[in-house]
Amino acid sequence: MAVQPLATWRIRFCVFLLSAVILFFEILLMRVFAVQYWHHFASFIISLALLGFGAGGSLLYLLRGRLEFLLENLLFFLPLALSLCLWVTLLLLELLVFNPFLTFLQGDGILQLFLLVAAVFVPFFLGALAIGACFSVAAGGVFRLYFVNLAGSAAGCLLLVLTWFHLEPHVLLLLLSLLAACASGAAARGPRRTLFSALTILLMPLLYGSVFQDRSLEMSSLKDLAQARRAEGAVTEHERFGPLGLVTVLSGPSFHYLPDLSLNCPHRLPEQKGLFIDGNTVGAINRFSGDPGQLGFMSWRTASLAYELLDEPRVLIIGGGGGSEVLNARHHGARDISVVELNADVVSLMNGPYRDYGGAVYGSGPVRVFAEEGRGFFDRTGESYDLIQMVLLDSMGAATAGVYSLNENYLFTVESFEKALLRLSPGGILSVSQWMEHPPRSGMKLLAMAAEVLKRQKLDPSQSLMMIRSWQTVTLLVKKGPFEPADLDRARRFCGSRLFDPCWLPGIRPEETNRFNRLDRDPFHDAALRLFAGEGPALYREYPFDITPATDGRPFFSHSFKMGHIGRMLGPGGRDILPFMDWGYLLAWACFILLVAASLVLILLPLCRSPEVPARETLPVFLFFGALGLAYMFLEIAFLQQFIRYLHHPVYSAAVVIGSFLVFSGLGSHLASREGFSAKAGIDTVATVIVAAGATVYYLSLGLGDVLPRVALPVKMLICSLLIAPLAIPMGIPFPLGLARLAQGRKALLPWAWGVNGFFSVIGASAAVLLAVSWGFVAVIGAALALYILAALVFAKRFPAATPPG
Repeated sequence: MAVQPLATWRIRFCVFLLSAVILFFEILLMRVFAVQYWHHFASFIISLALLGFGAGGSLLYLLRGRLEFLLENLLFFLPLALSLCLWVTLLLLELLVFNPFLTFLQGDGILQLFLLVAAVFVPFFLGALAIGACFSVAAGGVFRLYFVNLAGSAAGCLLLVLTWFHLEPHVLLLLLSLLAACASGAAARGPRRTLFSALTILLMPLLYGSVFQDRSLEMSSLKDLAQARRAEGAVTEHERFGPLGLVTVLSGPSFHYLPDLSLNCPHRLPEQKGLFIDGNTVGAINRFSGDPGQLGFMSWRTASLAYELLDEPRVLIIGGGGGSEVLNARHHGARDISVVELNADVVSLMNGPYRDYGGAVYGSGPVRVFAEEGRGFFDRTGESYDLIQMVLLDSMGAATAGVYSLNENYLFTVESFEKALLRLSPGGILSVSQWMEHPPRSGMKLLAMAAEVLKRQKLDPSQSLMMIRSWQTVTLLVKKGPFEPADLDRARRFCGSRLFDPCWLPGIRPEETNRFNRLDRDPFHDAALRLFAGEGPALYREYPFDITPATDGRPFFSHSFKMGHIGRMLGPGGRDILPFMDWGYLLAWACFILLVAASLVLILLPLCRSPEVPARETLPVFLFFGALGLAYMFLEIAFLQQFIRYLHHPVYSAAVVIGSFLVFSGLGSHLASREGFSAKAGIDTVATVIVAAGATVYYLSLGLGDVLPRVALPVKMLICSLLIAPLAIPMGIPFPLGLARLAQGRKALLPWAWGVNGFFSVIGASAAVLLAVSWGFVAVIGAALALYILAALVFAKRFPAATPPG
């Protein structure tokens, strides 16, 4: 007796729900990894998702003769397995003791990384099996099914936006597991399976309530919060998971945070509570009763030099955090204080439960608070300020270990500093502080950027810069105009009484440097002399670390790795350089290599072994679908990182960019399915349109900074999505055109083509980030457009031709 096939609505409903779950889970993992580790794991998560889909396609190819018979069981059991696997994955991520910076040094480091990959890979693999089985069996309605697939992905993005502001990760995971179980219920026929699905749906809230409710996300032991919690008497007082991070307040008798304080400060520090976002220190909340006499210690910081040179300034603070710099401005008699703090949860915290403790620092006196991003505020505001202060927010340990080497930072670029100078009144000062690494890296790059900006503004950097350092921080002052002799006298007295070393003052003598916090020689002074003499390119080439100024096209301020470090690490005495390596960058390479190896094993090799693949026709298919896989991911990742500048956070950018590319590419695929669309003429035209649209969209995106700061976040997301449309629509056409050609007589190559595309998509997600760090986003986009041209040429000249009818 033949088995009655599943109703079409059941198949489509399963695909819709599973597509929403998979995409939502992908972006949720990006947020979880930001808490547990750091947010530049984003491309790693995307690669794992694609690896799961590619491996799922390989298995479906091996089962291709039995899929129609297995489809009902696959759609019933796989979503159930997925609903449970989501929870298991999160538990494994918490249990795995993975140290990103000892991966290459500990015997089990690579094993831990492999287990991490496996834990994240399985949910995507299960979802891919179920969705791929539907596409393989429902060949007659593939275009409608593809639209359902894309609609489900878009629904996942929408659901993310609607719930992210209100629910914590474990609650979101409960929601996803319920949706996966509902997908199983849609495929359940008969009372037993229907009852089983219903019981599973009821089980999920019980599982959440008994195991996961009120459970905190575990984080790396290297994170600041994990280390602070180990101190005696440490207590977590407040914790809230919001759209821009996990905000935590921790108290303890041993917690003190004021890194640029002079070692001979005669004043006692107030009681402090630690403020952390995603486990990273962003400052401290100072106990303040309102008595100005409590704030004497503020004058003994490198960040206070600017106040010695200005009288009653109008101040703009970028990164308010726990309010330390607001207190500093009030202590020095600022007549007006504007505070820009990106995370609205921090503002609510300071105006809510910690208002009295912090002396109403955000809600009293001449203080105005803006819950927005600093770079956007530069674009939006028309006001001028006497002092703009960019607050030191990163932790010393993470900064020196290169944790942030892959983080996009659009506030610390040459273009951002130019905008800051435009917001200064004549004679105003930009004050920026950074950690003092050994050997120096971020401070050197900061100096190089400031010199470049002043040259662009037709100002003499040797006369408009000051730089001083303590034992662990450097502070740079950039003046809109030359410093006066009286300024120099004040700066010398300030440094002398506080044991700070001036690295550069206009007219400084070599013997004035390197007196208190002794180094072999002052690298900042030497670098300043070379930069001001026009020897910047030679300095960048010869310095052992990458200190080339960061730009909007290459916004990786904390990246300092040079390829020569690998040779030094592997050579004699290589261990001496280990503490100075950018481990975040090296970890990205390790993940890339691991993903390439896994792709070969799970996707490419099984398909290459198939006897149904004609050897003479594999190369053009390999080149065409490989080029498409690389190019698509290059563009998606490039715009994902580019739009962080406008949407202010990787999660928002991922939701908009990934969702938009999927939806609009699906529209393009639908256009390609129409009768009369000439494959050969179509691919030439489409490649031309993609190249033109890619260049146009990129250059249009550069001008968004003048528009988006003035609109609300939902409008920003809509504008970014619509901007992607002209590029993403034609990007959805080449892939189905290639499949259609193969289906006209070379069907044996179809699964192999899927596998090749999956293989290159996996490596493309990680390769795009590594390429952007070294060469910038323009190089990534240019490489993608060149790959589309290559694909068009291969398709036109060498691609297997259709078998003539009859």
